[in-house]
Amino acid sequence: MTPEQRLDRVERILGLFAREGRRQRVRSREQDGKINILIQSQMETSEQINKLTASQERTEEQINKLTASQKRTDQTLRSFIKSFGKDRNGLT
Repeated sequence: MTPEQRLDRVERILGLFAREGRRQRVRSREQDGKINILIQSQMETSEQINKLTASQERTEEQINKLTASQKRTDQTLRSFIKSFGKDRNGLT
């Protein structure tokens, strides 16, 4: 192989390396973009889950208050109904 042929071969190989390097950089940028999209999506999902959790906690608090109120109402209603079964002296 002559020096010119060797030089041509080296130039072709360097050209292939350069093109492949460009392709890899493009792929890397595309992957970086996709990873950033996934990270943003995960952050938004986490934020939504936190909001839902807070909402669930408020709902549970309200249900607990409603349950306690219902118990008081039931007790009061039972007492009221029992009061109709007694005569004027408080006897059944």
